[in-house]
Amino acid sequence: MKMTILGRYKDNETLKRVLYLANSRRVKFYIKQIPLYFGSGKMPLEWALENIIVLSNREVTGDAARNYLRTVLESVSSDDAYVIERIIEKDCKIGIASTNINKVFPGLIEETPYMGAKSFSKDLVQKLLASGPAFSQMKMDGRYSNAIIRFGEVELESRQGETTYLQNAEFAKQLANFPNCVLNGELTMDGVSRYESNGIIASLVSIMSKKNDGEDITKETLKFEKENRITVEHALKNIRYTVWDTISIDEYFAKKSDTPYYQRLKNLESYLASSGAIMVSAVESVEVKTYEEAMSHFQKLINTGNEGTILKSQSAGWKDGKPTYQIKLKLEIEMELRITGFNYGTGKNANVISSVNAESEDGILKTSPTGIKEKEMRFITDHQEELMGKIITAKCSGVSRDHLGNYSLLHPVYKHIRDDKDVADSLETILDIEAMAK
Repeated sequence: MKMTILGRYKDNETLKRVLYLANSRRVKFYIKQIPLYFGSGKMPLEWALENIIVLSNREVTGDAARNYLRTVLESVSSDDAYVIERIIEKDCKIGIASTNINKVFPGLIEETPYMGAKSFSKDLVQKLLASGPAFSQMKMDGRYSNAIIRFGEVELESRQGETTYLQNAEFAKQLANFPNCVLNGELTMDGVSRYESNGIIASLVSIMSKKNDGEDITKETLKFEKENRITVEHALKNIRYTVWDTISIDEYFAKKSDTPYYQRLKNLESYLASSGAIMVSAVESVEVKTYEEAMSHFQKLINTGNEGTILKSQSAGWKDGKPTYQIKLKLEIEMELRITGFNYGTGKNANVISSVNAESEDGILKTSPTGIKEKEMRFITDHQEELMGKIITAKCSGVSRDHLGNYSLLHPVYKHIRDDKDVADSLETILDIEAMAK
């Protein structure tokens, strides 16, 4: 219904401008609280939209910026002043996400860029190394996060562009000492396994999001501390941000940088040295020149319990997508598991099964593989009763274990049903499969 109403005004340029200013992460106004203002004027909304850009450009700052905004708010009607408030606070309060706004106004709001890596192939690796030495880096298995740093203010966002509410974390406070830039990295916790830390950080983000919305977080906080045996405050201090890339803010929103990677790493090292940050660190980089050296570093990390490596050209730039000059080397193993339950999805998959619950034959290892193709989702949804207890093949990046000793899988993916098998792999067998793969 909201989308239909919005669509009626798709030719309204003023509305497009309002939506852009309120939703674009490229535009920031650097005012945390709307100043008190009195009365109203007769200047048009379009005039105000042009004039508040002064705040975004930081032509005025501090008290001067607040006084300037007060003048703008008092110069327009009360209704238009409310619109300006919504823009400054970056929330139109219409309940429509940027992705849906772009469906009505294609390309209006910049999408979050992300530079990933191509899946491994020997030919790709050899071609990359033929162009010169590369960096081999540990493939992090934490929670991905961009950090956009502007004039000491730090914005954290997910791969999808959603706000990551961890501004009270120690690492985020330390990022305030960095120069204006965008960082790419992942969040983990010192002394905690990747699998376990991902769950803890996800809970922290949820709690901090509710706190940001003014909700009472007492109940969630007590539950968190009971389940994780750590206080929220201590957990926030223990999050580490490991960074592997940095580009300028303009380059980030342009989705492209021509600065070679070796120089970007030098820039990162300089930022870290000058900031004095303790909970922010650069990913370890090893220079490799041959295929054998790249595979040797990969094997070394796999044998020490890591997921794999990312091979990166030293001379390449940065761009949105999965360029051939970044290659992902990771462990992949397959095993047979028994279906024990079904889970409906969300959004467009709300009415179909999008993942299954599955476990090893002895019931010790439990997991929920995702990645089911659309056609098979419908089949599983229609045949849940007869599929319960059936054997499936799943693939993953290894076996994980939480602080309670529970076994699960890293990045489990559903492959297919095994009609030819009626016994799943035991935990012992799965651990043997993992050991042989390593």
